[in-house]
Amino acid sequence: MNEKFLGIPLFIWSALCLGVAIIFIFVWPSQKAVNAIGLRYLILRWGHSLVWLLLALFCFVRGSNLFGAPNKANIIALLALPTYLIYLFTIITA
Repeated sequence: MNEKFLGIPLFIWSALCLGVAIIFIFVWPSQKAVNAIGLRYLILRWGHSLVWLLLALFCFVRGSNLFGAPNKANIIALLALPTYLIYLFTIITA
């Protein structure tokens, strides 16, 4: 693991992102989800945590070169963008 971002190893970034994901498991917009059901509830409940989990996975895969190619790790990071946009749209319209 010799890749770094802002001088900090990606393993540390992965741990920080995972920590934020865990925090958002307990801190979520429960007032917005009072009347939400089905898919909207799932997005409001787990969307933000999923974004941070994807970012943690990206940092881990990219830093450890787990699959042998950084492009595969970049795909994981790109999945975080639409996930976050869907979460934002849902929370704004809730």
